[in-house]
Amino acid sequence: MKHLICKNLNTSICFNYKEIGITYCTLTNATNGLGWPKISGEVFNGRTIDWDKFFQERAKEIDLIKQSTPRRECANCQQIEEDEFIDDKKIHYVLLSPWQVCNSDCIYCLGHAQPISPKAKNYNEYYQEFIEPYNMLEIIKDMINHNVLDKDAEIDFAGGEPTLYPKFDEILNFFIENDFKNIIIHTNNIQYSKIIEKGIKNNAVSLMISIDAGTKKCHKAVKRVDSFDKVWNNFKKYSKARPKEYNRRLCTKYVIVPGVNDSKKELEEFIKQSKKNGATQVALNVYNQLLNNMNYEENLLKHLVDLSNFMIEQAKKNNIPYTLFPNISYVYEKLNIRIP
Repeated sequence: MKHLICKNLNTSICFNYKEIGITYCTLTNATNGLGWPKISGEVFNGRTIDWDKFFQERAKEIDLIKQSTPRRECANCQQIEEDEFIDDKKIHYVLLSPWQVCNSDCIYCLGHAQPISPKAKNYNEYYQEFIEPYNMLEIIKDMINHNVLDKDAEIDFAGGEPTLYPKFDEILNFFIENDFKNIIIHTNNIQYSKIIEKGIKNNAVSLMISIDAGTKKCHKAVKRVDSFDKVWNNFKKYSKARPKEYNRRLCTKYVIVPGVNDSKKELEEFIKQSKKNGATQVALNVYNQLLNNMNYEENLLKHLVDLSNFMIEQAKKNNIPYTLFPNISYVYEKLNIRIP
């Protein structure tokens, strides 16, 4: 029987930074800006999770959605839809995002946190308090020991910049060595990673690389660092590391920022660069907060649809698979326009 449910809540766990903690929902910067509260102290004692209580508490939240009385954090969320609820007591999606530090300063980012050198004064206190307020790897191992982590689960590294996280190599290697094959890394690709290369060679890792521009000048305007050439050189290295049987994704992503990179010229050059450097997919998104700030003005929505249609046309022309993020799909829905 179908009900209103949240697929995100039904399948996921999110490891976030200290101010948010561990949550059931991965959309901590929800459309209404409220975010999702961390799991209760009864479920997580700071070291381990009581998995029976985890699933019990999660089921209560899903029941509220089924009864059309969800918590206010869920208001207008795009993840709520009518579908069957299958509670298999498993986690199918893990979002690892317990840090905000980054080596770029994207104009659309809410964090804008810059890295602190391990040699800096009070670095250890900073690491313990801000980057990892709990032992993420031990919780992951506990998930496996209690058979709650599905073997085909999607493991998603985000941030901040994941490759700057001090335990990134250790945790990613753990998943690779334990034969998880559905791992995705969201990265700006400024820093090359040997462990990511290993994951690609093992046909286990996909990349979602935020490039957001087609030209060097525009890339610097969006990222606010001079890294265009380095990003594409690193991408070529990853592309060359692919085995013949590689069936993951090397995806380049373009986040539209109105007034900065929202031109067909930039999108056309972005597609050309992606094709030239071996991308297996391109993705289009628009930062949700910008839509909220602009109150979903009709002229903006029509502009975004026009850009999206153009990107789809260019991707097909260059024979590159494409995907649209939910924020873009939502724009089509708001205008009652069918996605091509």
